[in-house]
Amino acid sequence: MPAARIRSNGHRRHNLQLLLANLQNSAQRLREGAAIAFTSASVGEGVSHVTQLFAVELARHSGRRTLIVSAERMQSLGVEDYLQMPWNCHPTNIENVWMLPAKKTGRRNDAEADEDAGHERPQRSFLVRVSKEGEQIDTGLDSVDALRVAFDNILIDCRSLRVSSEAAVLGSSVDGVAVVVEAGQTRRGEILNAQRTIENAGGKFLGFVLNKRRYPVPEWLYKRL
Repeated sequence: MPAARIRSNGHRRHNLQLLLANLQNSAQRLREGAAIAFTSASVGEGVSHVTQLFAVELARHSGRRTLIVSAERMQSLGVEDYLQMPWNCHPTNIENVWMLPAKKTGRRNDAEADEDAGHERPQRSFLVRVSKEGEQIDTGLDSVDALRVAFDNILIDCRSLRVSSEAAVLGSSVDGVAVVVEAGQTRRGEILNAQRTIENAGGKFLGFVLNKRRYPVPEWLYKRL
Protein backbone atom coordinates (compact mmCIF):
# COMPACT_ATOMS: atom_id res chain seq x y z
CA MET A 1 0.00 0.00 0.00
CA PRO A 2 1.38 3.45 -0.85
CA ALA A 3 2.42 5.55 2.09
CA ALA A 4 -0.48 7.46 3.61
CA ARG A 5 -0.36 11.21 3.17
CA ILE A 6 -0.70 13.78 5.90
CA ARG A 7 -1.35 17.39 5.00
CA SER A 8 1.35 19.61 6.43
CA ASN A 9 2.50 23.12 5.67
CA GLY A 10 4.82 25.75 7.04
CA HIS A 11 2.13 27.86 8.71
CA ARG A 12 1.72 27.91 12.47
CA ARG A 13 -0.62 25.05 13.35
CA HIS A 14 -3.32 26.09 15.80
CA ASN A 15 -1.77 26.19 19.30
CA LEU A 16 -0.17 22.78 18.96
CA GLN A 17 3.29 24.12 19.72
CA LEU A 18 1.97 25.38 23.05
CA LEU A 19 0.60 21.91 23.78
CA LEU A 20 3.96 20.40 22.86
CA ALA A 21 5.74 22.79 25.23
CA ASN A 22 3.25 22.02 27.99
CA LEU A 23 3.81 18.29 27.59
CA GLN A 24 7.56 18.69 27.64
CA ASN A 25 7.68 20.98 30.66
CA SER A 26 5.13 19.16 32.80
CA ALA A 27 5.84 15.50 32.11
CA GLN A 28 9.45 15.54 30.88
CA ARG A 29 8.61 12.39 28.93
CA LEU A 30 9.37 13.39 25.36
CA ARG A 31 12.76 11.71 25.44
CA GLU A 32 11.08 8.44 26.37
CA GLY A 33 7.97 8.93 24.22
CA ALA A 34 4.43 9.96 25.05
CA ALA A 35 0.91 8.60 24.67
CA ILE A 36 -1.78 11.26 24.16
CA ALA A 37 -5.49 10.94 23.48
CA PHE A 38 -7.32 13.62 21.49
CA THR A 39 -11.05 14.18 21.82
CA SER A 40 -13.61 16.99 21.65
CA ALA A 41 -16.63 18.24 23.56
CA SER A 42 -19.00 17.84 20.61
CA VAL A 43 -19.07 16.29 17.15
CA GLY A 44 -17.31 17.75 14.10
CA GLU A 45 -14.58 19.80 15.75
CA GLY A 46 -11.73 18.30 13.72
CA VAL A 47 -10.12 15.85 16.14
CA SER A 48 -8.62 13.64 13.42
CA HIS A 49 -7.09 16.63 11.62
CA VAL A 50 -5.55 18.02 14.80
CA THR A 51 -4.23 14.59 15.82
CA GLN A 52 -2.42 14.25 12.51
CA LEU A 53 -0.93 17.74 12.70
CA PHE A 54 0.31 17.16 16.23
CA ALA A 55 1.85 13.84 15.14
CA VAL A 56 3.94 15.79 12.62
CA GLU A 57 5.04 18.29 15.30
CA LEU A 58 5.85 15.57 17.83
CA ALA A 59 7.76 13.37 15.38
CA ARG A 60 9.85 16.29 14.14
CA HIS A 61 10.56 17.53 17.64
CA SER A 62 11.39 14.19 19.25
CA GLY A 63 12.77 12.30 16.23
CA ARG A 64 10.96 9.19 17.46
CA ARG A 65 8.55 6.73 15.87
CA THR A 66 5.04 8.13 16.18
CA LEU A 67 1.84 6.17 15.63
CA ILE A 68 -1.62 7.57 14.90
CA VAL A 69 -4.46 5.20 15.78
CA SER A 70 -8.18 5.61 16.36
CA ALA A 71 -9.62 4.51 19.70
CA GLU A 72 -12.35 2.65 17.84
CA ARG A 73 -9.72 0.61 15.97
CA MET A 74 -7.89 -0.17 19.19
CA GLN A 75 -11.01 -1.83 20.58
CA SER A 76 -10.84 -4.48 17.85
CA LEU A 77 -7.18 -5.42 18.42
CA GLY A 78 -6.22 -8.78 19.89
CA VAL A 79 -2.97 -10.30 21.11
CA GLU A 80 -1.99 -11.48 17.63
CA ASP A 81 -2.58 -7.98 16.27
CA TYR A 82 -0.15 -6.54 18.81
CA LEU A 83 2.40 -9.19 17.92
CA GLN A 84 2.26 -8.04 14.30
CA MET A 85 1.76 -4.38 15.13
CA PRO A 86 4.75 -2.83 13.34
CA TRP A 87 3.80 -4.67 10.18
CA ASN A 88 0.11 -3.79 10.35
CA CYS A 89 0.90 -0.07 10.29
CA HIS A 90 1.54 2.07 7.23
CA PRO A 91 4.23 4.74 6.89
CA THR A 92 3.11 8.23 5.93
CA ASN A 93 4.83 10.84 3.81
CA ILE A 94 6.20 12.36 7.04
CA GLU A 95 9.35 10.82 8.51
CA ASN A 96 8.75 8.79 11.69
CA VAL A 97 4.95 9.07 11.43
CA TRP A 98 2.90 5.88 11.03
CA MET A 99 -0.82 5.15 10.88
CA LEU A 100 -2.84 2.08 11.79
CA PRO A 101 -5.64 1.69 9.21
CA ALA A 102 -9.21 1.90 10.44
CA LYS A 103 -9.84 -1.60 9.10
CA LYS A 104 -7.72 -4.69 8.75
CA THR A 105 -6.19 -5.20 5.35
CA GLY A 106 -5.30 -8.46 3.71
CA ARG A 107 -1.77 -9.65 3.08
CA ARG A 108 -0.08 -7.31 0.64
CA ASN A 109 1.27 -8.61 -2.60
CA ASP A 110 4.91 -8.27 -3.64
CA ALA A 111 4.30 -5.17 -5.75
CA GLU A 112 2.70 -3.33 -2.85
CA ALA A 113 5.46 -4.44 -0.50
CA ASP A 114 8.07 -3.03 -2.89
CA GLU A 115 6.46 0.40 -2.63
CA ASP A 116 7.27 0.48 1.09
CA ALA A 117 10.81 -0.77 0.57
CA GLY A 118 12.19 2.71 1.11
CA HIS A 119 10.52 3.02 4.51
CA GLU A 120 12.32 1.42 7.43
CA ARG A 121 9.80 -0.36 9.60
CA PRO A 122 10.20 -0.57 13.39
CA GLN A 123 11.76 -3.84 14.47
CA ARG A 124 9.33 -6.41 15.75
CA SER A 125 9.46 -7.00 19.48
CA PHE A 126 9.65 -10.50 20.96
CA LEU A 127 8.52 -9.43 24.44
CA VAL A 128 5.19 -11.16 23.96
CA ARG A 129 5.17 -14.97 23.64
CA VAL A 130 3.47 -16.46 20.60
CA SER A 131 0.41 -18.47 21.65
CA LYS A 132 -0.28 -22.06 20.79
CA GLU A 133 -3.45 -22.90 18.91
CA GLY A 134 -6.47 -22.15 21.08
CA GLU A 135 -4.37 -20.76 23.93
CA GLN A 136 -5.26 -17.45 25.54
CA ILE A 137 -2.34 -15.31 26.76
CA ASP A 138 -2.51 -12.51 29.29
CA THR A 139 0.31 -10.16 28.27
CA GLY A 140 0.08 -8.12 31.46
CA LEU A 141 -0.07 -4.97 29.33
CA ASP A 142 -2.98 -2.69 28.57
CA SER A 143 -3.63 -1.64 24.99
CA VAL A 144 -1.54 1.55 25.23
CA ASP A 145 1.44 -0.21 26.83
CA ALA A 146 1.26 -2.90 24.16
CA LEU A 147 1.52 -0.22 21.47
CA ARG A 148 4.52 1.32 23.23
CA VAL A 149 6.42 -1.92 22.58
CA ALA A 150 6.64 -1.02 18.89
CA PHE A 151 6.30 2.79 18.89
CA ASP A 152 7.63 5.61 21.04
CA ASN A 153 4.79 8.11 20.65
CA ILE A 154 1.14 7.00 20.53
CA LEU A 155 -1.50 9.52 19.45
CA ILE A 156 -5.04 8.24 19.84
CA ASP A 157 -7.88 9.76 17.85
CA CYS A 158 -11.02 9.52 20.01
CA ARG A 159 -14.59 10.39 19.15
CA SER A 160 -16.23 13.30 20.94
CA LEU A 161 -17.19 12.96 24.59
CA ARG A 162 -20.79 13.61 23.59
CA VAL A 163 -21.09 10.32 21.69
CA SER A 164 -18.37 8.12 23.21
CA SER A 165 -16.52 7.49 26.47
CA GLU A 166 -13.33 6.43 24.65
CA ALA A 167 -11.22 9.34 25.90
CA ALA A 168 -12.46 8.95 29.47
CA VAL A 169 -11.74 5.21 29.49
CA LEU A 170 -8.24 5.73 28.06
CA GLY A 171 -7.52 8.69 30.33
CA SER A 172 -5.72 6.73 33.04
CA SER A 173 -3.65 4.74 30.50
CA VAL A 174 -2.19 7.66 28.54
CA ASP A 175 0.11 10.50 29.58
CA GLY A 176 -2.59 13.05 28.95
CA VAL A 177 -5.79 13.98 27.12
CA ALA A 178 -6.20 17.06 24.90
CA VAL A 179 -9.60 18.46 23.95
CA VAL A 180 -10.11 20.01 20.52
CA VAL A 181 -12.36 23.08 20.54
CA GLU A 182 -13.92 24.63 17.44
CA ALA A 183 -13.52 28.40 17.47
CA GLY A 184 -16.81 30.26 17.69
CA GLN A 185 -18.91 27.09 17.97
CA THR A 186 -18.19 25.11 21.11
CA ARG A 187 -20.05 26.44 24.14
CA ARG A 188 -18.30 27.25 27.40
CA GLY A 189 -20.40 24.74 29.32
CA GLU A 190 -19.41 21.95 26.92
CA ILE A 191 -15.74 22.86 27.27
CA LEU A 192 -15.78 22.83 31.07
CA ASN A 193 -17.79 19.61 31.14
CA ALA A 194 -15.22 17.93 28.87
CA GLN A 195 -12.42 18.82 31.25
CA ARG A 196 -14.37 17.58 34.27
CA THR A 197 -15.22 14.30 32.51
CA ILE A 198 -11.56 13.56 31.82
CA GLU A 199 -10.37 14.48 35.29
CA ASN A 200 -13.17 12.60 37.05
CA ALA A 201 -12.17 9.49 35.09
CA GLY A 202 -8.63 9.73 36.45
CA GLY A 203 -7.08 11.19 33.30
CA LYS A 204 -4.56 14.01 33.09
CA PHE A 205 -6.05 16.98 31.26
CA LEU A 206 -3.37 18.59 29.06
CA GLY A 207 -5.37 21.50 27.71
CA PHE A 208 -7.51 22.70 24.81
CA VAL A 209 -6.52 22.98 21.16
CA LEU A 210 -8.32 25.77 19.31
CA ASN A 211 -9.30 24.56 15.84
CA LYS A 212 -10.90 26.20 12.80
CA ARG A 213 -9.85 29.67 13.96
CA ARG A 214 -11.01 32.18 11.36
CA TYR A 215 -8.79 35.07 12.35
CA PRO A 216 -5.00 35.27 12.82
CA VAL A 217 -3.46 35.44 16.25
CA PRO A 218 -1.02 38.41 16.33
CA GLU A 219 2.66 37.54 16.70
CA TRP A 220 2.97 39.69 19.83
CA LEU A 221 0.24 37.65 21.49
CA TYR A 222 1.96 34.35 20.68
CA LYS A 223 5.13 35.66 22.35
CA ARG A 224 3.15 36.40 25.50
CA LEU A 225 1.53 32.96 25.67
